[in-house]
Amino acid sequence: MKKFITYTVYFICPVIILMIVMEFALRQIPNDYKFKNEQIELKKEAVELLILGSSHSLYGINPKYFTNEAYNLAHVSQTIDLDYLLLNKYINELPKLKTVVIRLSYTTLHEQLDESAEAWRQKDYNLYYNLDVSNKLKFNSEVLSLKLKNNLKRLKNYYIDNEDPISVTNSGWANFKTSHADKSLEELGFIVAKKHTAKNDDFVKENIEYIKKIANLGKENNLKVIFVTLPAYKSYRTHLDKSQYEIVSSAGKKLEKQFQNCSYLNLMSAKNFNEDDFYDPDHLKATGAKKLSNYINDFIINSNN
Repeated sequence: MKKFITYTVYFICPVIILMIVMEFALRQIPNDYKFKNEQIELKKEAVELLILGSSHSLYGINPKYFTNEAYNLAHVSQTIDLDYLLLNKYINELPKLKTVVIRLSYTTLHEQLDESAEAWRQKDYNLYYNLDVSNKLKFNSEVLSLKLKNNLKRLKNYYIDNEDPISVTNSGWANFKTSHADKSLEELGFIVAKKHTAKNDDFVKENIEYIKKIANLGKENNLKVIFVTLPAYKSYRTHLDKSQYEIVSSAGKKLEKQFQNCSYLNLMSAKNFNEDDFYDPDHLKATGAKKLSNYINDFIINSNN
């Protein structure tokens, strides 16, 4: 038994040391979460408008086209509970903050990151935003949160191939590397709409509470909060579940009525967006982002007059 314990210790110790070294090396690799946290810290005295949301906001709302200093704090698969946590974190660190823009998409009320296929992204909020998103060990570690082959690839890409892992600009906005997705907008419309259609309404009640918390947080801090349902291509809109879409649009309208500091812009079917503005059925590319950002900026200016 003693020999077994000794051999076990001899085996485990090198593994633990290797994991610690790998954890350290992985945390040194730049990433969008760490980068945005650093950038907003540099700009915190100037930021007047904060953009939150998922990839729809990340690619679809460009701070460049706003009159006031804006920063895009959206991330891929970022859900409304995380939007609330981020706003709650930064609201007292941005002395000039006046306006918050948040996506209210077809999926917003029916999803939470910790119950999705991309739950591993929780570690990025824990490690690089210092948010208490999850107390699970694996979501507080780079090594434990992803498969070994994925982490080895990340190490190779950065330390050997010298690839730049940052995909966003200094303003937090991201642009697609290609002009359009692999398949046509028509083909993808049905596929993506079905993927985004929820199996149940389990998260709706809780997520509505989160958007109310965001509205109240804005009210308490004299902020305008603009919820936006972003434009989508017709092939996507056609295949949406009417009930799920109604829940989302109805929630936006109720917020606007209930909170004087809140506005709801439903631009899902906005006519001034055409095929050339979309990367895929539910994401805008650079030209579409310019149109949308200018529209929201004009809305803010007009509402202030």
